[in-house]
Amino acid sequence: MSTRKVLTVTLEFDMGDRKIYGPRVKAAYESAVSAAIKAAKGELLDGSVSTVSSRMTWDYRWAEATTQDTDVEFGDAEFEFADEDASEQ
Repeated sequence: MSTRKVLTVTLEFDMGDRKIYGPRVKAAYESAVSAAIKAAKGELLDGSVSTVSSRMTWDYRWAEATTQDTDVEFGDAEFEFADEDASEQ
C-alpha cells in the first residue's frame, strides 16, 4: 500500500483598509485556487493529482501585530524531527 502524499499551499492576501464585498472576495479566491491548480498540474506528473480541495477563511486582525521579523538562520543540524507515532503515545 502506498503512502498518501498531500501538497498544501497557503495563500494569504492582506487586503488593506478598503471595503471589499463578498462577491469580489469569492472571485479572488476562485481565481487563486484555479491558478494554483493549473500551476501544480503543470509541474506534477500526469495523473498524480487525484483530488483537490480548497477552503477559504476570512478574518480580521491587525497585520502589524501578527507579523514577526527575525534574522534567525537555521542550519540542517539544528532541526530534530520526532516520529509522529511516538508523540501520540
